[in-house]
Amino acid sequence: MLPKEGKYIVVTKAMKDVMCLYEFGIPAIAPCSENQFLTKDQYISLCKRFKHVYLLYDNDLPGISAMNKFHKEFPELNCLMLNRNDAKDISDYRKLYGYKKTLDLINLTKQYYGEN
Repeated sequence: MLPKEGKYIVVTKAMKDVMCLYEFGIPAIAPCSENQFLTKDQYISLCKRFKHVYLLYDNDLPGISAMNKFHKEFPELNCLMLNRNDAKDISDYRKLYGYKKTLDLINLTKQYYGEN
């Protein structure tokens, strides 16, 4: 269900986060667990199809540890993280703050990374 190509894709932890990002027009995928990332071949395939690959895992110790691990393996991977004072993942953020504030956060992030 992913587009054949695009500016960016987000790799996240859970299907609920994929669905949340989809609501905002952002293509996303979720491996089976936070401890599992994509294979090297899968990652290379995504890099060929999308200009940027972003990793957005939970803002907790397991999520941060996993992001660090995968960033070491794939240094060009862009890691995103919600503020520690906010929700632990994007779907919780959406539930807590609503559509408009989540859209504002996404647009701010896109602007920071030059994706607008």
